[in-house]
Amino acid sequence: MNKNALIIIAKYPEKDNVKTRLKGLMPDEKRLELYVSLLNQTMQKLGSIPAIDTFIAFAPENTEKYFLQFNVKLIPLHRGGLGAKMFEAFKYVFNAGYEKAALVGVDIPDLTDSTILNAFDLLSGSDLVYGPAKDGGYYLVGMRKLVREVFEDVPWSSDQTLNRSLEQAKRFGYSVGFTEMLSDIDTIEDVKRTGFLS
Repeated sequence: MNKNALIIIAKYPEKDNVKTRLKGLMPDEKRLELYVSLLNQTMQKLGSIPAIDTFIAFAPENTEKYFLQFNVKLIPLHRGGLGAKMFEAFKYVFNAGYEKAALVGVDIPDLTDSTILNAFDLLSGSDLVYGPAKDGGYYLVGMRKLVREVFEDVPWSSDQTLNRSLEQAKRFGYSVGFTEMLSDIDTIEDVKRTGFLS
C-alpha cells in the first residue's frame, strides 16, 4: 500500500445520469459515448501512477461489475449530493490508512499524471489543494486529513463552487495550495473544443 490515494469519481454510464447538462444539445447516444470515452481516457492516464494507489468512487453502488474492468480499487458511493459523495470517498481512503488523498472527475481531457503528482507535493505544505476549473468550479480537490466543512454549504456545478469552498477553508483555518487551471467538459462549446463531434 502506498501513502497516497487518488480517487476518480465516476458514474455508471447511462444516458439519464451522465453529462446531463448537454441533454438536448447532442443526441443521447453521443452523450453516452462522450462520457465513456472520457472515463476510458482518464483511467488510461491516471490508473497506474507510481507511488499512488488509484480508486474509482462510483455510483450507483450496485454497478461495481462495470468498473472492475479498470483493475483499480473501488469505492461504492451511496445516495446523497455531490459534496456528500466526495466526503464519503475521502473518508473511505483515510479510514484505510492513507496519508494524503486527491479526488478528480473524469471530464478533464488535459489532466495529466504530472498535475496529480504536483497536487500530492503541494499537500506536504497545505491542508487542502484545489485544481481550479475555468468555469469557476474545480476539477481536483486534495487533503492530508479528513475535512468535512469544504463540502458543506457549497453551491455545486456553479461559477461560485470554488470561491465558496475557499471561503469555507479560510473560515475553518485550513491552508490551501493550487494546481494549474484547466477546463472541464460541461458545455457544448467545451465538447466542440475537444474535436469529439467532428
